[in-house]
Amino acid sequence: MLSTDEKEKVIEVIGFWRTLSQLSEFAVKRNGYGNSDGGFGIVYEHDLDDYDREVEGSFIPKGCVEVYGLWGKPDGYEFHINEKDYLQVLSEVLLKEGLEEESKTVINVMSKIT
Repeated sequence: MLSTDEKEKVIEVIGFWRTLSQLSEFAVKRNGYGNSDGGFGIVYEHDLDDYDREVEGSFIPKGCVEVYGLWGKPDGYEFHINEKDYLQVLSEVLLKEGLEEESKTVINVMSKIT
């Protein structure tokens, strides 16, 4: 379960993506995304490459995503949450924004995650 602060930051990251409907497509493909205007995004474990892992020491636990804002640490934020928690918040935001079909798509993705 997310803390209030974590949930607010996930909502903030989602809100910085210009085309919200695309986020359901990313969820289906389990792809991360990043906004280069403000440095907000989501990273899946499989989005990391060898450089990220070996040189930068990046690690995302299995079943989690990394949430980052303001380009991550040290000046911004960066934390890991369960993928299902991220998808739950995403589905809520999509529904609130009137994107019912996209929200249902994300819920369907959640139902397939073990």
